[in-house]
Amino acid sequence: MPAYLHDSVLLYLDKLIDWDDFYTRRKGDGTDVAAERGALRSLLETCAEICTKLEPEARAGWLEPARLENGEVIQPEHVRHGYELLREAGLVSVGVRERFGGFELPSFIANVLIQMVARADAALMTVIGLQAGVAEDIQKYASEELQKLYLPRFVAGEVQGAMDLTEPQAGSDLGGITTRAVEESGRCYLDGQKIFITNGGAAIHLVLARDAETFEQSKSTTKGLSLFICPRVLPDGKKNRVSVERLEHKLGMHGSPTAVIRFERAEAWRIGTKGEGFKAMLDLMNNARLGVAAQGIGIAEAAVEEAVRYSRERKQFGMAIGDQPLMKNMLSRMIVALEGGRALLYRVSTLIDHSNALRATLEREKAASAGERAELQRVLERNQIQIRLFTPLAKFLATESCDEITRAAIQVHGGIGFMAESTVGKLHLDGIVTTIYEGTSEIQVSFALKEIGKGALGIVFEELRKELGALESPVLAPFAARVVGGIERIEASAHALLSDFGYALLSARAVAEMVIAVIVASELLRQADDAPERIELAARWIHVKMLELETQARRVIEGDAGRIERCEKIVRLWA
Repeated sequence: MPAYLHDSVLLYLDKLIDWDDFYTRRKGDGTDVAAERGALRSLLETCAEICTKLEPEARAGWLEPARLENGEVIQPEHVRHGYELLREAGLVSVGVRERFGGFELPSFIANVLIQMVARADAALMTVIGLQAGVAEDIQKYASEELQKLYLPRFVAGEVQGAMDLTEPQAGSDLGGITTRAVEESGRCYLDGQKIFITNGGAAIHLVLARDAETFEQSKSTTKGLSLFICPRVLPDGKKNRVSVERLEHKLGMHGSPTAVIRFERAEAWRIGTKGEGFKAMLDLMNNARLGVAAQGIGIAEAAVEEAVRYSRERKQFGMAIGDQPLMKNMLSRMIVALEGGRALLYRVSTLIDHSNALRATLEREKAASAGERAELQRVLERNQIQIRLFTPLAKFLATESCDEITRAAIQVHGGIGFMAESTVGKLHLDGIVTTIYEGTSEIQVSFALKEIGKGALGIVFEELRKELGALESPVLAPFAARVVGGIERIEASAHALLSDFGYALLSARAVAEMVIAVIVASELLRQADDAPERIELAARWIHVKMLELETQARRVIEGDAGRIERCEKIVRLWA
């Protein structure tokens, strides 16, 4: 089995996901589930083999940047070659529906593929991830005509995509967008500048722009924004007025072109409802956040592999450094952090797949009784509440863990890790940006706090208690009891936040980490229930995280908004 197809993935593929339920709900009775599962496994094995071949070339070409020549972006050879191999295998735009030539893969499988590509070549992953995300937004919001025009080309790898949100004055605050959309005689034109555009040389740009009719009234809000398809070459073959002004120089991800884009009366096609582009873009952003979580896990997996291998080869004081107690502890911490991030991503991905299958059932079985439809709708709504909370938490955990793991991998390598040519150094520099793009870690925990404020924890904790109570192995019972105790502490501390929004925001990271601790603990116990060899992994997470949770909960309960003023005083010492 290829090394890229990790045992954790196979555990979900073979045991933890109910594929019979998924495919029966999605496609109806009579579906050959065994054949569907076999196809999924085959795709994963193919991707693993491709990524194994790509990795050495990507590491060797890490310093080679994307270039801008005569207005065209030239990707480095390792990115072009990797893309071509994945394209030939049909592994681009994998979420596109079968009627457009795609596989319409489950979210779980799509994110595992992204994880594998990121492990081999993080720069290539940005191209693949954006292509899939842009295609899926077109699939959801564009007209049938535009879908037929572009989606088969995305699936064939003839075109790539870019997501154009950020502007000099509008980073995470998209209400600051000033790119203007003018509609004349039924045709739309864009004027403005976008910055930090990943894969900016792509043929198809999804652009968030402010409608001219309501420009002044909607300024500084996310109202009045529409989403547009803006191709660099128009359907009639003429060049559109979209230009790449420059490429940015970055600490890492050199092979991923990050561009400044200029629109000068560029023709575009609105997709979705006029003035509600922000809502449509949220779909792409949320998918992208899970993609970046998968990217973080892939990079971290590569770092763990390098660190464990080196710890076995490097001898000091007459023994391999991996046999030193402190090193064993460091390596095990890295692995626990990696598996924690993976567990949360896989949980939200499978929940998304369950929701998509429920929607397919509701659409297909219109003759079902009102009671049956109401129950499916109730489950779907509960799923969506959890997904809205889990998505920012997954992005936060996976990327922060990636940063910590890659840094620890440098430490394992000692002085060699600090050398410019070291693989772990490259992985660390690639990994840093995952905590920043598609919303910084601070933005993610703020989003999570917003969902908690809407009451999401009630549903999440109800599901966790049910799950923990259903564990079959008696060995896991004491660990489950500790997790339930952690849930109770979170519930007690939550009351301290409800009366003061400023204090709640100040505590957002602590709250997010506490909630993550119990969700991941439950998921790791669920894994251990089916795979007893993973009991130590779950036990280590629970032992460490429940102690941390107890301290965090006490701090939240005993603290108050006065901490904000104390922080300001400390900052003024420097100012």
